[in-house]
Amino acid sequence: MKGMKIVELDLHSLELIYGRLRAKRPVAEKRLLTSLGEHGQQNPVIVVAGEETGRYIVIDGHKRVRALSKLRADMVKAVVWELDAAEALSAAYQIGKQGGWSVFEEGWLIAELHRMRGWELGRIGARLMRSKAWVSKRLELIERMPGWLTEEVAAGRIGAHGAAHHVLPFTRVNTEDAKKVVEKLRSSGSTDRELAALYASYKAGNRDERRKIVEDPRLYLRVRSAAEQGRLDPDLNEAEQRCRRNLDLVGGVSLGLARDLPRIISEGGLDAGKGKLKAAWERAEERFGMLAKTAASTFRAGPEK
Repeated sequence: MKGMKIVELDLHSLELIYGRLRAKRPVAEKRLLTSLGEHGQQNPVIVVAGEETGRYIVIDGHKRVRALSKLRADMVKAVVWELDAAEALSAAYQIGKQGGWSVFEEGWLIAELHRMRGWELGRIGARLMRSKAWVSKRLELIERMPGWLTEEVAAGRIGAHGAAHHVLPFTRVNTEDAKKVVEKLRSSGSTDRELAALYASYKAGNRDERRKIVEDPRLYLRVRSAAEQGRLDPDLNEAEQRCRRNLDLVGGVSLGLARDLPRIISEGGLDAGKGKLKAAWERAEERFGMLAKTAASTFRAGPEK
């Protein structure tokens, strides 16, 4: 990049004001700390000169700076970009977008450029090499997030995938209960699969089951796992077990859709949306018909001798 130079800077001359745009990843940061302790800094951080303070603002490399601080280092290798901070942030995203920006981090970046820097959404899309619609959706996502969930994701206590696909939908059903569940899981951690199970069970559960999930989500998961193990039939082989689980899944999904579909259609308000759902149903109906015919003929014929 034009106007770029590599220097060694006093670690204490750096400002980390944009560290809030990237979530912490405790496991990765521990590995980085070990690597820096054994091999030293291999890759420079990216900085720009502060517009008012005269100090250097870190654009990319906050994890390396935090690790070097823990190692009590005095100096840091840095690439100085002769750009303003907003342009540098967008350029750093273009360079590193294949390296693991989560949907929330993208949303935080867009909010910084839009709310704090005054960039229009079209300009942001052009700089990030994304569509305006994509930019708008990312911004809407983070603006709809409760503050407590933002803190959990930013601190690395919940992974971005689990937060986006399970916890955020959970908050739309009952944000207070979602918050209580997350707080109670915090000390022991949680996997995406566990978050998915808790959200699905809460959404489908009655009042008593929801109460059990909120009171002790970890206990609920253990009881649920034991119940699932108990459903294994010793008379069925592995393929038969899998087939039965899939049939139970189809039945459960069908029952849930039978409850939800009328409400979703009535709340939609757009003929286009209704038409797309109808087309999806027609595809599903065709496949259900194929399954029904196959099952009827298979069970009528009985097992092969």
